[in-house]
Amino acid sequence: MPLLSKIELCWFSDDELLKENPRALVELFLNSLGVSKGTASDIFEILLLNKRKGIHLTSGEIRNDVIEMRKNRKELGEFDGEIEDSLSERNVQIWLKFFKDMKMVECINDRYFFSGDKFPSEAFEMYVRPLIIDESVRFIERLLKNIEKSYGLKKE
Repeated sequence: MPLLSKIELCWFSDDELLKENPRALVELFLNSLGVSKGTASDIFEILLLNKRKGIHLTSGEIRNDVIEMRKNRKELGEFDGEIEDSLSERNVQIWLKFFKDMKMVECINDRYFFSGDKFPSEAFEMYVRPLIIDESVRFIERLLKNIEKSYGLKKE
């Protein structure tokens, strides 16, 4: 059975939207998609910071920026782990692939940016929702109809 995409949706209270720390909002967004790894949040945050500057980055540049961001956070007491934990080139590529697979990020000429060079909310609305979430919901609806038919609950 070929898996086309995997997202675990979580829903939080709207009170969570009141968080003032931008990093906490990034973590909330990713937690809403079932992702709770700090490395994913770091990568997403680097993409956000560079979107503001209009810069597209290679995976190596993203990794280097995450290292610098973690060093700065460590000095401020906001990061208590090892600077390069979970930051192998391979792990960074795995997270970038995750973002690409969910259509949030694309890569052209080895440079990563939000799909369609849009803002993240626009990329989500244009690509993630219709291609991943809505398709998943439609599949589940079809699956339930097949289950009902298989158990003799509905006749066509």
